[in-house]
Amino acid sequence: MRKKGFTLIELMIVVAIIGVLAAVAIPLYNGYTNRAKRVEAEEQLMTLAAAEEDYFNTYRQYTKDKTVLTKYYGVEFGGAGNKHYLIKFEGEGSGGAATYQAFAYVCFTNQGTGCTESTYNVKCRVSNTEHSSICENN
Repeated sequence: MRKKGFTLIELMIVVAIIGVLAAVAIPLYNGYTNRAKRVEAEEQLMTLAAAEEDYFNTYRQYTKDKTVLTKYYGVEFGGAGNKHYLIKFEGEGSGGAATYQAFAYVCFTNQGTGCTESTYNVKCRVSNTEHSSICENN
């Protein structure tokens, strides 16, 4: 008479299969989430570039005022909450300028205030001379 249930060998085979699937799936998932964090930062950097060009077309100068870019153009500079990026502006302050350059620091593990200029994984930049985002790994 045979008892119902699983043998130890069958359970060990199932655990091994799950282990192999997890070993493949987890790095793939991390890669996808890291790419999404980078894309989010690049998107905000390009939003900032479009806002600067719009501001320039109106006032014939670029703005250095983060408040104007946030309030009127919806640019998010990160560095708070669950944002995995921080956007820094060269020459931040009030008033106008003849050029602009901005950097996005992307952190894959740190978020909010933990993402700084010294703890980033990817650094992207955009300026009035480069109309596309240029990124480099740390």
